[in-house]
Amino acid sequence: MSFLFPMRPSVLRMLPATPDDYLVPGKRRVDRRAPDANLEITVSNPIHSQDLQVDPTSSLTTSIATQVLQGEIEGLDTIFHAVGPGQTVQLQHSPDQGRVYLFTRGNGGASCGTETHQVAEVALWAPRHATSHSVTAADTSLHFLELVVDLSATDLAELEQSADKLPLFISYSDCRRYSERIKSAKTISRTLLPEHTFPRLCVGSVETTGDDSVAAHEHPMLEQLFLGLQSNACVVHADDAEFFFGQDVLLHIPLGSRHGVDVQAPDKLHYVWIDLFKNREGMQWIVQEHIPEA
Repeated sequence: MSFLFPMRPSVLRMLPATPDDYLVPGKRRVDRRAPDANLEITVSNPIHSQDLQVDPTSSLTTSIATQVLQGEIEGLDTIFHAVGPGQTVQLQHSPDQGRVYLFTRGNGGASCGTETHQVAEVALWAPRHATSHSVTAADTSLHFLELVVDLSATDLAELEQSADKLPLFISYSDCRRYSERIKSAKTISRTLLPEHTFPRLCVGSVETTGDDSVAAHEHPMLEQLFLGLQSNACVVHADDAEFFFGQDVLLHIPLGSRHGVDVQAPDKLHYVWIDLFKNREGMQWIVQEHIPEA
């Protein structure tokens, strides 16, 4: 059984939603305060975030589902699930919403009808639209982020036209790789949900080690979330805001901001990006900027 409820501090450890007071043990504070004063400098467009780490002192014997960054992006709901060992969760579905699932930790199975996909690493699953489906955890808890997209009449028509592309299940080790001008040659970029597979939604990841960076850039045609994967420890910049970005953190890049990411040795940069476009035409940006590797 799964329960949807507001964030409970006893189960999920909460961190501030803005960067000014975000301090991670063993890391430097990343903010805009003067080094010798307690005065805060106002950040015009803060980076909102939510920590998805399950409290290590709690014993997860059932399953939880909780909305995160609620109301942050119009037309997109994000729900964090932690399924207890051996538990099965029946997932919701509706005709006017599309659902995609991003598995980040644990192992188990994702089932729709008679078809079951094995989850053993980071993976993405986009089942057929408006069908009954479920997730089962194996011998460890299984964590995943559910992306719920409100679908317009145009989106629904696109889904019908591209019905042969779903369901899609892809494990991390099977992802297609790409390069990008704003990233270094050593950066590994992966595509999890390609363009024009699901209406207006694309998902991929970035992985590199310090010293390195993702150069500052802008994309006002889309809303973007970052989800920190295991060992992620880097700094996100967006206009005049800075934010230390760790693992199991979901953050929202302010719409239209000029943003980039830095990582210093010996730390690692490793996160998933989630792009929700305003319309299908905006996806051409992905086609132009992402260069598939042979």
